[in-house]
Amino acid sequence: MEKLVTIATFLNVAEAHIVKGLLESEGIQVFIYDEQATMYSPNYVGGVRLVVKQSDVENAKRIIQTTV
Repeated sequence: MEKLVTIATFLNVAEAHIVKGLLESEGIQVFIYDEQATMYSPNYVGGVRLVVKQSDVENAKRIIQTTV
């Protein structure tokens, strides 16, 4: 199994989903971590994490930087 890497963190769940959709439209598999924690715990500080396979990190970061 390939290692998963956090490539971005968002305070807003909707923003995380927008970027997730963008990356998926480019063929990158994306996972969202800690979404439930931010929804149910107002004191949660970590944010919503976008996670991709290690082999997709470079491409995903490039897409985010040129689009967002």
